[in-house]
Amino acid sequence: MIFEVFKMSAIALIFPLLVSLLPQDSANVTPAAPAAAAPNTPTPAPATPPAAPETPPAAPATTQETQPTAPKSLPNPQQTVSLRYQFTPGQVLRYRSEQKMTLEAQLGQSRRVDISEVKQTRKFTVQDVRTSGDAELSMQFEHVWMRKQVDDGDPLDFDSSMKTSEVPETFRGVAHSLRGTAPRFFLTPLGQTAVRSDVRPAVAENRPSLPSPVETDDVSESPKTASPAVQQASSGSGSQPKDPGSFLMLLSATPVKVGDTWKEEIPLTVRAGVDSTLQVTILRTYRLDKLSENTAHVSFRSSLRSPSRSTVIHSQLIQATPSGSFVFDIRRGMMLSREFRYSETVIGALGAESLLSSFGTQTEVLLPSEQSP
Repeated sequence: MIFEVFKMSAIALIFPLLVSLLPQDSANVTPAAPAAAAPNTPTPAPATPPAAPETPPAAPATTQETQPTAPKSLPNPQQTVSLRYQFTPGQVLRYRSEQKMTLEAQLGQSRRVDISEVKQTRKFTVQDVRTSGDAELSMQFEHVWMRKQVDDGDPLDFDSSMKTSEVPETFRGVAHSLRGTAPRFFLTPLGQTAVRSDVRPAVAENRPSLPSPVETDDVSESPKTASPAVQQASSGSGSQPKDPGSFLMLLSATPVKVGDTWKEEIPLTVRAGVDSTLQVTILRTYRLDKLSENTAHVSFRSSLRSPSRSTVIHSQLIQATPSGSFVFDIRRGMMLSREFRYSETVIGALGAESLLSSFGTQTEVLLPSEQSP
């Protein structure tokens, strides 16, 4: 994404000057007429000067209104800022996200469209903070709503408030995962997963790692009923990271100014064959687009670092290279919102005359502390 630099046209530069010149011309012309008539009619002279003071004040008023606005809209392009997450013990962050994705598969004359929607509220609690700024957090789902529709069929809905007997079979895997223990994880002030020598990661402690329903592929139909395209696209683990700590975006390790970039490498494992897997790397590039007040506006884009010609691999990564943006509160050290945009197409994913497309959006916002889910 290319940041658009504010530009001022030549007309905008010349216009205030023309306006400021007009009152001065009128002031010079008006006294000229009374000067010629002064010898014959000396008495009207006092009547003319009062008209002159009414015109000159207009010039400073016009100049004062137009000039001060320019500096406010043009931040210092050389200003640098340090972006860091700030955690405090007992701090609670609630994020509400909404996602709508469409997966379309076509093989010859056959066509299938899967539409999924997810709305959820996640609660993150800071359990402990070290002197280094590294924090231990826990995550809980406060509410989850999901919908899945295939072609023109009736949509299936799931709500985390449903009783077990009310949950549709398609969502039973998700419903079961929501009943697990809240996972704990460790993050650095840059948003990276922290390596702790004194405490093992949550997965190593045999705590259930609960992926976000937005990021999980459990909503797919069983292999017996799902279309080959859907099976192919959701069979790999490359769609989204399952780390619950991925709710934060990576920040720059060094101070940045508008236009600066930093990079992140995300390792993923995909299927390379029936009994083989392959490690691939997603390269995500961030760019500081704008600074306004105490907020930083950052955009990002993703790509496969090692390009592959394999359609099998590309079909698994169809949702792994989104673009998007996020807004960061510099003073409070927290992410205020973020957006992911997906739009990918793989030709030949299932053989000749096949097409697999995925597109959609995911938005997430920080809820006010007093707002309930």
